[in-house]
Amino acid sequence: METIEQVLQSFNSILIQYDENNNSFPNLTSIKELIQLILHSNEKYFYESDFLNHRLFSILRDWYLKFLRHWRLGTQSNDDEFYFVFDTIPNLFVKMSNHISEKNILILKELIFHKSLINELNIFLEEISLNGKYLQDPQIKSLDNIFRAIQRLERSRFDNKIDPLLTKLFDNIVKCICSTSFIEMFIHSTTQEIDDPGQKILLHTCTDYIYSHPTDQQHKQCLLDIRQSLLHPFSQWLSQQRSSFRSWNIRMTVILRQLCFILTLSIQLNRYAILDKDTFNGYCQLIDSFIIILQSIIQTENMINNKLNQSLMGTLTPNLYTMTLSNQLEIYIKNKHITSLILKLADIENDEIQLNAFRILSSIITEQDTKTMSNSMTIANLFRKFLDKAIDDPNQMLKFYNLLRCLKHLIQYDQIKQELIKQNGVLLLLRCITETKFKPLQAQQPALEILLALTFTNEAYCVLKENVNHIKSLLSSPHQGVSRTVDSLLWRLKTQEEILLKPKPIGNTYKYDVMISYSHSDKDLTYRIYDQLIKDDFCVWIDRDETFGTTMITKADIIDQSQYIIICISDEYKQNLYCRCEAYYAYERQCQIIPVILTLNYHPDGWLTNIINRTNYIDFVLLDFPLAYKALKSELNQSLDSHPELEQISSCTTSEYLSTIEQWTTEDVKLFLIDNKFSCLLPIISEMNGYLLNDLYTMCKQNRESMFHTLKNELLTLDKNAQPLTLFIYLRFLNEIKKYISKAIVID
Repeated sequence: METIEQVLQSFNSILIQYDENNNSFPNLTSIKELIQLILHSNEKYFYESDFLNHRLFSILRDWYLKFLRHWRLGTQSNDDEFYFVFDTIPNLFVKMSNHISEKNILILKELIFHKSLINELNIFLEEISLNGKYLQDPQIKSLDNIFRAIQRLERSRFDNKIDPLLTKLFDNIVKCICSTSFIEMFIHSTTQEIDDPGQKILLHTCTDYIYSHPTDQQHKQCLLDIRQSLLHPFSQWLSQQRSSFRSWNIRMTVILRQLCFILTLSIQLNRYAILDKDTFNGYCQLIDSFIIILQSIIQTENMINNKLNQSLMGTLTPNLYTMTLSNQLEIYIKNKHITSLILKLADIENDEIQLNAFRILSSIITEQDTKTMSNSMTIANLFRKFLDKAIDDPNQMLKFYNLLRCLKHLIQYDQIKQELIKQNGVLLLLRCITETKFKPLQAQQPALEILLALTFTNEAYCVLKENVNHIKSLLSSPHQGVSRTVDSLLWRLKTQEEILLKPKPIGNTYKYDVMISYSHSDKDLTYRIYDQLIKDDFCVWIDRDETFGTTMITKADIIDQSQYIIICISDEYKQNLYCRCEAYYAYERQCQIIPVILTLNYHPDGWLTNIINRTNYIDFVLLDFPLAYKALKSELNQSLDSHPELEQISSCTTSEYLSTIEQWTTEDVKLFLIDNKFSCLLPIISEMNGYLLNDLYTMCKQNRESMFHTLKNELLTLDKNAQPLTLFIYLRFLNEIKKYISKAIVID
């Protein structure tokens, strides 16, 4: 094989002939011979700048541009050599893009990201998006390779810069995906054995290109446009075809993967966005189809190890996980009760399926699921088995780190926690924080956070006390997240035995009226509460920036110096270890805790129920903010003996109701329920005015027992996790309302 010097010498000879021939090749055969010379050069030469920077490459690109224009306008010569050159120059570009390095990427970009070439490609894409032109032409495969070369260069962004030339190209690719041709071609392709060139460029290359584009605002918006165009027809098609999935082939699963990923990527990049009704329903239809297909595969034992079905499961499981990133869809998936299905998927001998099954499990498992002993044992067994398998295998480190992240979420559930401790999981986690082969952020930090969660159980607490010196060695970690978790872990191990011995402030010696404990995910509503409290002259402490600098020792001192602790409850709060540390400390110090709910239809469970130990919460989502804040302020002002300076504030908090109940508005009714701590009745009564409330009282008076059960059942129907209506609350409600009914009767 020729040396690079010999190849370059051959290039120079050809270039001299080209220049002597007035910048032209004598015929297509000479171009064909040049291309073959380049393609048969040593692979390593493609990494060399001297090789790629030769002028012949830009000459070939310009010739290809000429051929592209002729083909697009239908003025090409219909001979074999024309089509050979038209097809092979893009193959050369693809080969060059297989050898990208930091040294040659600028040369390759200058060659391929050429303004005239990109403009010609834009015209081609615009015509496809408008009328599907060229999709039936077999020579479209030439452009498919050009796009693949561009895509590879975009993926290799050593300088992390977005080339402005490619912005319009990306927009036009999005238009092609959103066009009617796309969904028509997809449906047509499902009946074929192989892709034709038009299907390949539209269904595969265009969708692949979306992933190579940098994530910016333009990218996010384009994904939403794609979702708007494709979600409804695709989810409908899948719903109609899911029963026939056994007849699909591998090619079909690849196309499905492309479409599913492009539709769920918009969730991944906009995970906190609220889905509108149509979009939500479209995703729910997808979820239903995914679950039905997965259940069918799992129920038939000989289907599980089938190559096609493994490919299908490998497509559905990661996309099902991505949909759990939307709060709305996560709730929908949880309500499908698929824990047993996901556990079966997690036991399949396939790394991709197992990993995604664990990720789904960590998102959808509920407190109720973990109370089933078999579920908790199975989950703990699976995690221990796979962690043991991966911990010493360098080839499985990525899977190992992912498993730790999933376990960090699951460990909040006491039953799983107990099972993991029984299986000596603490010792395995100690390995993760002490052995230097593990990366600090990927292994040490999640392992430390899991250990912090385990300190709330006596067995793990004792083991960790014995290994406290190993943990202390990580205090000097340069990674703030690691050192913060170590600090909190050491604080838990040190203070657990000292908590009850610390003296509490007496009388008016509190420094703060209120300390607010919250998850930073709920900051918007929390800050609104804080600002209103400050406006009303309460002295409030809040970690507004949730900085790494505020240690648990500092927060513990602040809790001790606060008369009230407001706990801002949400799912994020429950999952946050540092929030749990704050709440538990306040509980163990017997502080006055006021729970406020910040998430729609959220009902505390698990460890939160032990901390709060009450049935009435102030719900800032169910109630209008002014009403909820009024209820909060009322609770804060109950201990005025120790706060004489707040008497003026308190004097305006007691509601005065019109003496005639029938004159009450819905707002008056809500105030009455809040003031008298009948919050559990809000879902039924909050929209009633005084006239309807009077009617309700009359019905209750006529048949007390029957109405008690009616109200109780209606509350459960509206929300099975709702605060229960007890007989005591019911009788107290009738007794309180009777006072105002009596006044109405007297007036009449």
